[in-house]
Amino acid sequence: MIYDKGPLAVYTLAGGGSPLTGRLEALSQHLYQELEVYHARYWESVQAGSRIDTMLRVPFGDEIEASHYCIPADGHVYRILQAQHGRDEDGLPCCTLSLQREEKNYDVVGRS
Repeated sequence: MIYDKGPLAVYTLAGGGSPLTGRLEALSQHLYQELEVYHARYWESVQAGSRIDTMLRVPFGDEIEASHYCIPADGHVYRILQAQHGRDEDGLPCCTLSLQREEKNYDVVGRS
């Protein structure tokens, strides 16, 4: 697997995890690979009450959870809806992230 995009910055919510604060604290950084969100998967997520805008895969990523947020190379804030920990095609540990683009503005603490 080639992780040729990046860096992907992963964040947690500051202030005890309340989205009302609008502040994100840096957790980790990763290189990543973009994955295709196919038409059927997108509409299935919409019918389930969410919306998967993009999917990314990072090597390892054991600390990443569905309650986190991230900012990939496009500079937008995404909420991690699902973090699937597993192995890639080469048998190496990876984490596949299903992301929803956030419309809200966030203050980022510790951004590098």
